[in-house]
Amino acid sequence: MGFIKEKKMRKTFATRDVVLLLFVIWLGLIFFAALSQASSWLTSHHFEMNFFSHVKFFTLRVWLPWIVLTPIVLYLAMLFPIKPNNWLKALLLHAFFLLLLSLSSGLLISLHYHFFADMAPGMETYQPWQHIGHFLFGDNLFLFNTIIYTILVTNINIKNFSQIAKQKELIASQLNHQLIESQLQTLKMQINPHFLFNTLNVISVLVMKSEKEQATEMINRLSSFFRNTLDDKTQQWIPLQKELHHVEQYLGIEQVRFGDKISIKKNYDDEAMLTLVPAMLLQPIIENAMQHGLEEKEGQGELTISCTIENEWLIINITDDGAGCDFEGRYFKEGVGLTNVKSRLQQLYGTQYEFSINNNDLGGVTVLMKLSINIGEQK
Repeated sequence: MGFIKEKKMRKTFATRDVVLLLFVIWLGLIFFAALSQASSWLTSHHFEMNFFSHVKFFTLRVWLPWIVLTPIVLYLAMLFPIKPNNWLKALLLHAFFLLLLSLSSGLLISLHYHFFADMAPGMETYQPWQHIGHFLFGDNLFLFNTIIYTILVTNINIKNFSQIAKQKELIASQLNHQLIESQLQTLKMQINPHFLFNTLNVISVLVMKSEKEQATEMINRLSSFFRNTLDDKTQQWIPLQKELHHVEQYLGIEQVRFGDKISIKKNYDDEAMLTLVPAMLLQPIIENAMQHGLEEKEGQGELTISCTIENEWLIINITDDGAGCDFEGRYFKEGVGLTNVKSRLQQLYGTQYEFSINNNDLGGVTVLMKLSINIGEQK
């Protein structure tokens, strides 16, 4: 019952809006008639008061047909909304509908005038349809129809744009929420027996060897890494340089732990460093390369991070020569971090990005991201 009552109330409010809009349009026509009379009074030497005949003309010939046409126009406005991606097509369609409705109303007015009204002298020989041009353009009915049609369509599209703005605000809020979850998830992934225990074990070994400077450096790196993970939780976009700095803190800890077993190569284009990228974009990918690729490899391994600019694209290439992955295998399951990265890229970049992850000739995995720099510049 509550749902039915709410639905009826919405219909009532919608009807009230239409009635109020039509009443305002009628008042506007009356105001125009008054201004026309005032202009004639100020400029004409033989002024004759015919205000009420103007009111009758505007009411019967201009406004009255729109009581029937308004529901049609509102339906067409909702069926063909004007949006950024289809504005030209929508405008052309509405121009066609305006012309069609104007000709239809003009024909009906002409038929009524021809058969039921007192025609002006010399017009008795006209065919009924020949009055259309006189009414639409001689009496400016087409101009008034254009104004009223535009008011009605604009009223609907303002509501559409308002809804679009609210949807974008909601999406932005959801993305921020996902960013916070991503950062907290990353923190949880790092503070686990695998990462934290191994790091603390390295620190313990360094202390036992009396290598206090290296132990202190490891503690500082660990503290700095977690601090950066928690900082700027609501910041969606950051410079690539800052994102790489966070990644290098993690790699610094891992490199001390693995020693000479892992080498890291960096190829950073200076032009790319200030490009805005989604925060926490690279960390899950680097972590996958270390934990599931290089750590499982016997012997020495190599991780290569490349960030370059090509035309209007940021190219990020992360390659390892580790154990690789059977992406087609029945037991392969995409991790939380990788799933989160792909989801955020799709929401933030739409179609303006490319993402691929494949085994490479070195025996490891290559992750390739191609991101439009224009998206980041708009933020």
